[in-house]
Amino acid sequence: MDLSTATGLESLAHAVAEQLGAERTETGAAPDRVRIVYADGRALELVPNRPRTRITITAVLPDEAADHGLSVEPITVTAQPRPRPDETQDKATARHTASHIWRRLVPQQIAALSRLSAAVQRARTALASALPDRPGEQWAIANLPVHHPRGANRHCPIAWWHTSLGESRAVAPFLADILRRAGLVTTEPYGSGHVFFTEAPTEWPDARFHVVPASGSAGWDLVDQLTGASLHTYTDAERAQGIAGSENRVDEAARRAGVPSLDLPGLWQDLIDRDQFRSLAVELATSGHMPYGLTDVDYTRTPGFLILEPGGKPGVARVARLLEPWGAVRPGVRREATAQEGQLFDKDLEDYARVLEAPGRTVDIMEDGVRVTFDPVPTGP
Repeated sequence: MDLSTATGLESLAHAVAEQLGAERTETGAAPDRVRIVYADGRALELVPNRPRTRITITAVLPDEAADHGLSVEPITVTAQPRPRPDETQDKATARHTASHIWRRLVPQQIAALSRLSAAVQRARTALASALPDRPGEQWAIANLPVHHPRGANRHCPIAWWHTSLGESRAVAPFLADILRRAGLVTTEPYGSGHVFFTEAPTEWPDARFHVVPASGSAGWDLVDQLTGASLHTYTDAERAQGIAGSENRVDEAARRAGVPSLDLPGLWQDLIDRDQFRSLAVELATSGHMPYGLTDVDYTRTPGFLILEPGGKPGVARVARLLEPWGAVRPGVRREATAQEGQLFDKDLEDYARVLEAPGRTVDIMEDGVRVTFDPVPTGP
């Protein structure tokens, strides 16, 4: 492969692009520069160094990257790596170059572009305004590759609530709700603390969720076409198709109703769109308490909170603590339980009350839960 000619450089770029899964190559601003372009618009620029034995690869960033202090250091690789027994020199050069790009350049470029993404900027604003500040815990955003119908090498931003034990399962549904209220679309993989998100499409697909063969394993993935993320992998294709149909009906119902969330764990359905009540749930979840209603949580082992509005008492919330088989009743009152279960019930109510104490609220511990009285009484959503 003669890198001293435009043809040789273009040949190398084309071979590297194929290995990276990019869409095309194109001539750069000068004859000795060639660009590799992905379907999502990302680009890399290859320039041979004199005396044409090394190649410098630069991740192309938009002009506004400099305004945000973002840059990616170019990398330089040899154009003459040692071929494997079954390789020609040209194949070895393409393999070696692609490997270095994939390991050293692509992650940094994706991270930089993510900071400039309109969806990520909107998500950052929404999460920063809706989530509390807690020492050692915070929301976070990153990018993960997803199996997207428009290309296997696409990446999608994810958000999660970070704790010392990892991402929080309890907070994930509320992160997704916050992002949807900011106009984004979300995917919540079953049982995960991660939430994938992206801009809402101009035209919604007929069936947002569909089933595809699982990537890297046997089975079937239930995939959200908008983010490209998989909700779950199933061993039975028929079951996966049935759940896809159910997810599509729920999605259509939410869009027809014009609401971000048809349901949220830890909240009675009538309270989902009432800010003050939803804030109580977010505060409890970010404090480490599990909301009641997640299908992947065993509520015989883990108690869950459920926020209700007592009938005829506007401006009052009741926070119940549910653990099966006792439900919201203190273990041992109506059904036999160990003394420890009763003590844990009392401790959790005390923890709920401590978390929810704030100006404009009166918090009382009752026999059947925690009562929060708002002052003044909320009048808006």
